[in-house]
Amino acid sequence: SYEMGSIIKPLTMAVGIDTGKVHADSKYNDVGFIKVRDRTMYNFDKKGRGFITMQTALSQSLNTGFVYIARLVGNEVMTKYFYSFGLGQKTDIDLPNESSPLTSNLDKGDVEHATISFGQGIAMSPIGTIRALAVIANGGYVIKPYVVNRIKYEIGTFSDTNKNSFENQKPVLTANTIDEIKRMLVYNVDNALLDGKRKNPRYSIAAKTGTAQIASKTGGYIDGKNVHTFIGFFPAYNPKFIVFMYTVDPKVSRYASESLATPFLDLSDFLIGYYDIPTDR
Repeated sequence: SYEMGSIIKPLTMAVGIDTGKVHADSKYNDVGFIKVRDRTMYNFDKKGRGFITMQTALSQSLNTGFVYIARLVGNEVMTKYFYSFGLGQKTDIDLPNESSPLTSNLDKGDVEHATISFGQGIAMSPIGTIRALAVIANGGYVIKPYVVNRIKYEIGTFSDTNKNSFENQKPVLTANTIDEIKRMLVYNVDNALLDGKRKNPRYSIAAKTGTAQIASKTGGYIDGKNVHTFIGFFPAYNPKFIVFMYTVDPKVSRYASESLATPFLDLSDFLIGYYDIPTDR
């Protein structure tokens, strides 16, 4: 399990939108830092942008915007939503040795919730992270991931391992929330990721990068060591694929936008071509 960094920010944004506290064009005053009790939390560059929209906060991955959302929705509501995304439990995927999530900070106070809002302070396995963020892609449902679709026995019988059914499940986010956060993530790829140079004119692609500090076993974080993360799904409004990439303690690139954006976009181009996915714009 790792602290996943800014790829968690779309979940925080989704909570803000679903509760009616913010929308993509809502504005706040970004001064580069925000104080929560006895702590001061900064943007990645410690710079302020003035009055900006939530879309800008997401596209530029500004921590202050997400602490602002956490304060608006409140600790109890934020905790309820994050647990509803499955973040407090193993996925029970049919593979061995899935690690348990470390999410006890969701039950603590203001500082912990502020930190969680931008992806630090809780740790998840990669598959647990995918399941949570797939809620945005798949219409608001928390599914059980699986590898094996069907087991055929020598005696001629079989059993299906894919038992996902949305018929009796209530979505954890509204359709309007999902549409808005998808548009925000598509805007992120079209305009901000690699300065929009890899925008796909025929396919909508939704994605978010993350750069998280690595926790030390003795407390705090290890100076100079990070996890780079990247989550994306496509075509955004009728997704066929969700892709999660991460690399632990990369030596060359400082941010995930430098290390993982090109590999993700190359892979998305390949998958779209190989499976002949219909265009959506």
